[in-house]
Amino acid sequence: MSQASARLRYPEHEARHPWLAKLLDAYQLCDEAARADLARESARRGAPPACMRGCHVCCVGQVVPVSAFEALGLWWFAAEQLEGETRAHVRANLSGHAGHEHAQACPFLVLGACAVYQARPFTCRQHHVFGRPCRPGENLREDRPGDIVNAGQDAARALAGLVIPLYGVAEADVDWRFESGYVQSRSRDLHSLPFENLIHHMDAAARRNSPRHA
Repeated sequence: MSQASARLRYPEHEARHPWLAKLLDAYQLCDEAARADLARESARRGAPPACMRGCHVCCVGQVVPVSAFEALGLWWFAAEQLEGETRAHVRANLSGHAGHEHAQACPFLVLGACAVYQARPFTCRQHHVFGRPCRPGENLREDRPGDIVNAGQDAARALAGLVIPLYGVAEADVDWRFESGYVQSRSRDLHSLPFENLIHHMDAAARRNSPRHA
């Protein structure tokens, strides 16, 4: 398994968006917990996960729950970090996706890879498959549920301690809010997000960062 990577840092943006630092902290914690779980599961099975670069079946036709702050992270990364052809591809995907809640592929999927990998949601970070790579149209939960591993679940309470306060919840109330499913109740499918707004945000950021505005 790969070694733990350093937490991604965007000092200027984190100073501008106070929620971003907490979200990046939570993603780092999630990744570390998932790596540890996958290392243990790989040792138990005698083989690593089947997921690999270029595999993207799980990015097509799936419900991907995202909280408000995961959505904000996607908005920020797409508008402020994507560049060149990747940015153009994502914008075109978003344009085709807008108004079509049940579109098949994730709009951030570009040439078989995640264009917003650094800001991908918790669900994408935790879902892994063992045995063999997924096949298009395969229903894993019915066909081979034993190959599905949702890694990093033991870190859920610690993650809640980082994310729930972003909603204005007092620290003393975080635990019972976590137990009541607070974040899940405020999550929605990624495909139902208002992508028209993200397109406008991307265009505004492009104008702001253009040479004549430098």
